[in-house]
Formats: sequence, C-alpha cells, structure tokens
Amino acid sequence: MENIKKIKFKVIICSFSFFIVYFGVAFSMLTLSPEKREESKYSKKIVHNKSQIRGNIYDSNGFLIATTIRKYDLVINPSILRSPENFYEQLENIFHKEINLSLKKKLYSKLKYLKIKKNISQIEYKKVLEIGEPGINIEENYIRKYPGKSLASHIIGKVDVDGKGISGLEFKLNNQLTDSQNVHLSIDSGIQNILKQLILKQIRKFQADGGSGILMNAHNGKIRAIVSLPDYDNNINNNLSKEQIFNNATKGTYELGSTLKIFTAAMAIESGKFKDNDLIDVSAPIPLSKFQIIKDIKKINFPINLPEIIVHSSNIGTAKIASSLGHDLQNKYFELLGFNKKVNIEIVETALPFINRELRPASLMSKSYGYGIRISPLHLAKATAIVLNGGKLVSPTLLNTQFQKTQYKQIFSSETSRKIRSILYLVINDRNGTGKRAKSFYYPIGGKTGTANKLIDGRYSKTENIVAFTGGFPIDKPQYIFTIVIDGPKPQKFSANRNTAGWVIAPIVGKLVDRISPILKIAPLNLEPSEMGLKNYKIRGTTL
Repeated sequence: MENIKKIKFKVIICSFSFFIVYFGVAFSMLTLSPEKREESKYSKKIVHNKSQIRGNIYDSNGFLIATTIRKYDLVINPSILRSPENFYEQLENIFHKEINLSLKKKLYSKLKYLKIKKNISQIEYKKVLEIGEPGINIEENYIRKYPGKSLASHIIGKVDVDGKGISGLEFKLNNQLTDSQNVHLSIDSGIQNILKQLILKQIRKFQADGGSGILMNAHNGKIRAIVSLPDYDNNINNNLSKEQIFNNATKGTYELGSTLKIFTAAMAIESGKFKDNDLIDVSAPIPLSKFQIIKDIKKINFPINLPEIIVHSSNIGTAKIASSLGHDLQNKYFELLGFNKKVNIEIVETALPFINRELRPASLMSKSYGYGIRISPLHLAKATAIVLNGGKLVSPTLLNTQFQKTQYKQIFSSETSRKIRSILYLVINDRNGTGKRAKSFYYPIGGKTGTANKLIDGRYSKTENIVAFTGGFPIDKPQYIFTIVIDGPKPQKFSANRNTAGWVIAPIVGKLVDRISPILKIAPLNLEPSEMGLKNYKIRGTTL
C-alpha cells in the first residue's frame, strides 16, 4: 500500500514539473512578437574555426608582420523578411551601394540562407541589426593579414582559404603557428626595406628583369634582410605572375661569374701551392676548343700574382690556378661550401645547385670563374660568410633564436680568411679594383663583383647577363655578409653602355653599408689595411 502511495506521489511530481516547463515555454512564445519568434527560430551566430587562431609572425624588433584577425560575413534568412524592398535600401545606405543588384531578387525568395556581404565590421553589423528585420545572422571567420604587405613576402609565404600554410614560413612552420605559437624572425624590417629600395632602384634604372639581395650575420647565420624582386603583396591572392611568386634569393640558380673566384683563391691559398708573390702569365688567351677560349676583358701583358688576379678579375689567371689545383680539390671545397646540396633553412623554396661534373680541363677552368656551376644567391651568401668569418662553417637561419647553434667546423684556416679579406678590400678600395664604385668613406668594405652571360635556350647570350656582388663589412672583422644579384640589366648611356656588376650593383653597396651600419650599431672606421690587421698588398695597373 505504501509503495502505491510513493508511486502516485512521484507521478504527481513529474506531471507538475512537466507542466511548469511547458507553461514557461508557452508563455515565452506568447510574449514574443511574431517577428521575434521567427528570429529566434532562424537567427544565430555561427562561429567557424574558433580554435584555429594562428600564431603571429614578428620581425627582430617585435614589429608585426603576419597576424590573424576576426572577420564577419553577413547572412540573412530571406524567407522571413517582412519588407525586402526596405531592407535592400537600408543595406545600400549602410554599405554605400556596394550591394549587388542581383541580390534584390533573392531577398524575395524562400531561401533559408543567403550571404549578403563578406568581411563586414562590427559597427556595420550593428547598423544592419537596427533595421529590425528578423533572420539576420553573422558568420565569424579568421583571416590572415600581413601588415607589412610585400615585406619579405616570399619568405613569409601564404595560407590557403582554410588558413593552412602553403608556402614560405607559413608552410614550413605550419604546425607551430597552428598551435597559436608566435614566431620571431631575424629579419629587421627597416634593413629589409632599405635593401629592397636600393635593389629596386637599380632594377628600374637598368631595366632589369629582377633581382635579389641578402644581408646575413657572418658568424651565426641570422638573416637580417632577404629580398626577391619582383615581389607581391601577401594580402592579395589574385593575378600574381610566376615571376612575382618565384623566390629568386633562395630558389633561383645562376652562373654567378667572377664571384666564384673568391673560392678559387681561397682553395689556392689553403693548398699552399700558391704564395702571395707567385707570378702567373695572363698575357695570352687559353683555347678550350675551336669555338671557345678563355680571355680577359682588359689585356695584361705581364705576369701577375694571386691578389692582382682577383683585383683585376682575370679569367685567365683564375683558370690557370684551377688547372694547377685539379678536379678533386675543387670538388672537395665546392662540397664543403655546400654547393652540392640545398641550403637547410626554414622554408622549402630552396634550390639544388648544378655542377658540371665533366672531367675535362675546360670544365675545371670554367667553374673556377663561375661558369658550369649554378647556385642560388643564398648559397653564395653562405659560402662568402665561411671564407670571410675566419673559415668556419655557418648555417643560415630566418629565426631570431636566442641561442643560435653554430657549427664550428673549420673549412679554411683563419690565415687564408685574412688574406682573402685583404684582397677583397682592395677589389673595392684600390683604384684598379672592379668594385671601386662600392667604396664607403666611413666603413671598410670588401667584396667581389661577378658578371656572367646568361644561358638562354642552351646558348650563352652576347647581350643578356647576370650580375652579382658579394662581400662583407667591416672587412677587418666582418660582422655581416651582403650578396646582391640582378638579372638582365640593360646597358645605359649613363653607365657608358656598360651593364656589368661594377656599374650596376657596386654603386649601391656603399650606400647600403652607410645606411644600415648605424642600425646595426657598427661604428665608422677609417684606417689603413695594416692598421686593421689586413695584408697590405700592392696592386699594379694593367700596364707597367
């Protein structure tokens, strides 16, 4: 009997609870206007990818380069609109007639979902709500934005419509960024802009096809600036040409001409086969075949030594040095410098060099002065750092890591490095040097020019060329390496119809160093070579 009473009591309690809930819902529906009831039925805020808030990318000074922002898309349920005509007119007022006319017809339809406008602001959304129509919704999305626009666009890379990295750092560091971790780069936005503007100016002046530039710490490999031109605004996805998308600095490979003489000279010194004053006859061209000879632009009718060969940029002298060193030694050092593999860096757009492996004397000699070997500007910058920093291996990086791993593998001796620095100082500061237009009156710079005929459809062009300039500063104890390459400069009247590296790139090297050295906190220095610990080589002119 007691059990029956308990059961009845529970039934009464459940029935009462159900009545209360039902009454509450019914009361709410009755107190809402028909419009509000419809709006509650269809209106809701839709959030997409809320968990996918991508990490920011900053430069070395903490300036924002890439970030993720919230954006709102306005959507409507046309089937419950009270006055489509009035609603359309109000939209035109709010969005300044940016609403498509074809949308008007759809407002009269029975569609349950219609996207009105993408990427509206919160203020615009509030104004739309104030129209008072039911069924107004927003979809919240996250969009990748690049405040720097074209700043290091090839390095930063891009994301797809789902916010996933598809190129550059956005791709290589996708997991880290997707996990909302921020990335801090070694790139300095100010230095990046200075380097870009200087190269861009020369490209325009010489009507060139494109160019690239790198500024890198000679010891820890941190890249402070890296430019590829033409570039693009990372916020724009449409109508980009393949030339804009291609990363010339890391992906392009080129025969970089006489810049490779730096490494032939370093091999010669390191081998011990050539002393400072050993003389080499460069008076006669070297025949390689019926159609190919090695010759110099300026004829020198007397024997010259190794420093003079580099300062005058003698192809004949460099070829004879390489011939004496042999294939095995050349290949050994090319591999130690990294010319046989991609540079390991935090992007995937890197190039595999090409080296002519033929064992003919012509191949050996041609490679010694930059033909038959194609490398990227990044390869050249890394190799230049090795030769100038005391001979130690260095690994380029785009990240501003606090504790940079440095590989202390010795490639060349410190004495070989000192001699090369002494020679490259003269390339710029001696009146006979091919890079004399790069001279700075405030900072000692050393470097080497390179000009090579472009290989087009299997033949070397007589009019098109690639020009390059690589070196370091302050050259007595290099802290930074610069490498600049310009593709296809045209001869100009103001350059005496010349389109060589000495005319195209050299004039901006001194300007670059003068402008960025204060940013890098490098003090001016104006001393004689011997006062800087460099060897004071004497360079003779082309005639005695």
